[in-house]
Amino acid sequence: MLMNRTGKKRDAPSASKRVRAEAALPKSEERFQDVCEKSGLAYFFIDMEGRFQGVNKAWLRLHKLDTADEILGRHYSTTQVEADQAAARQIVERLPTQKGITQGEFRRRCKDGSIGWHAFSVSPVRRAGKVIGIEGILIDTTERKRAEERLQEGEAKLRALFEGSVYAMGLAKDGIQIMVNPAYVELFGYSNASEVVGRPLFTNIAPEERPRLREFTRRRSLGEPVPSLYETRGVKRDGTVFEMAVGVSTYELNNEVYTIGILRDITQRKMAEKKVREQAALLDNANDAICVTALDGTILYWNRGSERTFGWTGAEMVNRKATELIRQDLVSMAAISAVLFNQGTWSGEWRHTTKGGGVVEVFSRLTLMRNEQGEAQSIFAISTDITEKKQIEAQFLRAQRLESIGALASGIAHDLNNVLTPILLGVPLLDAMVKDEKARHLLGTIQSSAQRGAGMVKQVLTFARGVEGDRLPLQLRHLVGEMTRFAAETFPKDIRVESDVAVDALPILGDATQLHQALLNLCINARDAMPGGGVLTLKAANVVLSEEEAEKIPGAQPGSFASLSVADTGAGIPPEIEAKIFEPFFTTKGQGKGTGLGLSTVLGIVHGHGGFVRHASKVGHGSTFELCIPATTTEQAAAKGASAAPWPRAHGECILVVDDEAAIGEVARQALVEYGYQVITASRGAEALSIFEERRQGIQLVLTDMMMPEMDGPTLVAALRAVDRGVRIVGITGMSDTAGVNTMKALELSAMLRKPFTIERLLAVIRGALPVTPGSEGPAGSGPPSP
Repeated sequence: MLMNRTGKKRDAPSASKRVRAEAALPKSEERFQDVCEKSGLAYFFIDMEGRFQGVNKAWLRLHKLDTADEILGRHYSTTQVEADQAAARQIVERLPTQKGITQGEFRRRCKDGSIGWHAFSVSPVRRAGKVIGIEGILIDTTERKRAEERLQEGEAKLRALFEGSVYAMGLAKDGIQIMVNPAYVELFGYSNASEVVGRPLFTNIAPEERPRLREFTRRRSLGEPVPSLYETRGVKRDGTVFEMAVGVSTYELNNEVYTIGILRDITQRKMAEKKVREQAALLDNANDAICVTALDGTILYWNRGSERTFGWTGAEMVNRKATELIRQDLVSMAAISAVLFNQGTWSGEWRHTTKGGGVVEVFSRLTLMRNEQGEAQSIFAISTDITEKKQIEAQFLRAQRLESIGALASGIAHDLNNVLTPILLGVPLLDAMVKDEKARHLLGTIQSSAQRGAGMVKQVLTFARGVEGDRLPLQLRHLVGEMTRFAAETFPKDIRVESDVAVDALPILGDATQLHQALLNLCINARDAMPGGGVLTLKAANVVLSEEEAEKIPGAQPGSFASLSVADTGAGIPPEIEAKIFEPFFTTKGQGKGTGLGLSTVLGIVHGHGGFVRHASKVGHGSTFELCIPATTTEQAAAKGASAAPWPRAHGECILVVDDEAAIGEVARQALVEYGYQVITASRGAEALSIFEERRQGIQLVLTDMMMPEMDGPTLVAALRAVDRGVRIVGITGMSDTAGVNTMKALELSAMLRKPFTIERLLAVIRGALPVTPGSEGPAGSGPPSP
């Protein structure tokens, strides 16, 4: 606070002095005076005539004055030695035209005649754009000057060290900088050392770092152990903050302790470290397992992806050899190392053991890292977990094998169906003609055998490729209820049968017989897995499959599905055979206890319904098999259920029968004639087309095989439609795969007959394809007419 002549606060100066002071003192006086008092800085204010108009207590103490009255109103030169007055006058004269702060150092003459040194910082004070005076602060540098004198003997060596050092160096005493080298000046962006010398020690330290460093200084002064090398942030003259490393040491000279600091800009290093940390974070966040090993196998780096893949943490792996924890094929490792050291890289698939004892398959890319001299120094490895991918590939391979078997079975089935069809058509005709009971009994045996053969063919096709039978609306609760009752009544009493059907379970369009067979196969497997008893649970629910989930299931599409599941509490499926359970003829049951077609049949039935199978198993805890079949809406189910085929009635319509199998054509002709139809036969497509062109007005329907030599069924259909767009055509096919049947459907036929078929089925399909005439409708539930 500015003082008056008596040394008291100038609360009420004389009017003339108050007016002069109020006109001269800058507005900044009130802001600075308290700061200056607390900091111990000597503050003064002079008017444009160079006369003191205000000083603080620190200024009075610096000049050894008792009261402000001793100096107020006097010229500033009275406090200076004669040698410095000219220089001071030049500064005062130039100062009004300059901007910023002017600094320097002068000698002062104290009241008692002693001479001291001080550093000053002065600047003009403006009001309304006009300079009204000069204010400044003084820092006593007398002790520094004396120290300089005491240090003159070693100054040359110290200055040589300072001047020649590539590092910024500063010397301080009592918290004040007394010497800095050119590297220091350059580091902090000053023009010369004088801008720094005399300033507080921490002037160029970021404000938030100063408390920590002051604490270091305090502890060092007490002899406590403190870091001699630390990192902090420096502040350049223009305010730029940068990273800085500081080395501090102290020494004693003439009973006075000095602090010397060596400073270095480490901004680039810190940026590099930050980049390394960021890269390390990226490596840690990578899904792949990334590690670096020494040439002897010692792990140097282990990212989080490695932790997720192999189970061991970085703390467990770093500085240990991989072979100590991860069991590997040493022969394969030797071969890989040979390639790696010869070519510099290696990539391939291999298997590892995880911390939990499991096996993980990875695709690894190894790179040999070399130093600047080209010498091998480490191995960089990136490994991608492909376990799930390999499992999906195995599923696709199994699906392909089943497809191949299905193609073979379909071809065989076509030929067998051609053989069985005449038998199934002819036996009923012979039965009506033969009166001998023994002969009729023999015909019954033949018919039964033929039907059994047809069932066997259908069974093989079902597990191999899926067969699309008649699709009717089905409620899951009925299927689950029937199978639950069957299992409860026939399975051993130590097996408890439970069921759980969701109230909102959606209906499906399906073949009840096939789905019943699929559930039965699963229940029998569950029973056999619980020889000592257990719980068998059948469930029905709704399932929504996302796109992500569908991608992991071969052939699956996203959407809504009805789910039928069978769960047991039995032995479970060992992991080593889990991949084979759907393969045809694979079984773990004893001799004569299983055919190996159970699960294959289930898979074929579900695929035939456009669905998929999921399973889960744990050894000792049981297995669950879930059949997911596309759900339908209640309205769609009702519409499907409303349709019913009329019973066959013959009215003399003319049918053109086309089949390259003479036996089928002849037996079909006789059957149709027996039931009142007129029949024309042809064994080739070209022959049939010629007959139709001549007699198309009298032919009401064409019954043709789809697979014939020369001109096949689809070609014949196109040719017939070219002659008569409205011709009714019923196709006969021995194909059983869904894709082939859908291709036939694209021909827009009136109906499709699958071989082998019975007379009843033949008559029903033909009557359904012919136009309804008066009197053709039979009573509901009536069978075919007698011949």
